[in-house]
Amino acid sequence: MTKLALAGFLAALAGTVDVIGYLQLGGLFVSFMSGNSTQLGAALGQGDLAEAGIIAKLIGLFVVGAAAGQIVAAFAGTRHLAWVLITVVLLLALAAVLGTAPEPMVLAMGALNASLRRAGSIPVSLTFVTGVLVRFGQGLGDFLTGRATEPVWLLQGVPWVGLIAGVILGTLTHDWIGEAAIWLPVILAGVLAACTAAMPEPD
Repeated sequence: MTKLALAGFLAALAGTVDVIGYLQLGGLFVSFMSGNSTQLGAALGQGDLAEAGIIAKLIGLFVVGAAAGQIVAAFAGTRHLAWVLITVVLLLALAAVLGTAPEPMVLAMGALNASLRRAGSIPVSLTFVTGVLVRFGQGLGDFLTGRATEPVWLLQGVPWVGLIAGVILGTLTHDWIGEAAIWLPVILAGVLAACTAAMPEPD
């Protein structure tokens, strides 16, 4: 499995989890904290402190998850990718056992960001797409103006396509079996953890 393909699968995992959380929470996100931050500001502006509290908790848990992922990666050393993914599997499995509880899902998505940051020379964003699209657009601009001769920027589309594919898969599965759809990313994360444990670390 190449680094870029791995990035695509990890983004697909994030997309699957995020859309399941989005559908369960009625419009809030478990990995897209830019969207949650906008909704937090809107809730505060409208004086809806109860809603703001719910959103703020999600954002706080995501930060805690990101910190936990970094800690796991630091202690795991050269096998950090596999161990971060094992952590994600455990958190998602806990969410499934608790009936698609959002708290462990948010922690898992925060931790996932510690798994892979670059695919070779290409920066990778797993749980948000704004950075991917900005880099894609900037690369396109550089290519059109002759500042870049190689279309390497096209590879930025791989994580984006992976995320969208994961969102579609998660939506279809949720529509089919409801909250039990959370077991799909548990299985996907488990497969990725097993694959990465059997291969050299990409970073």
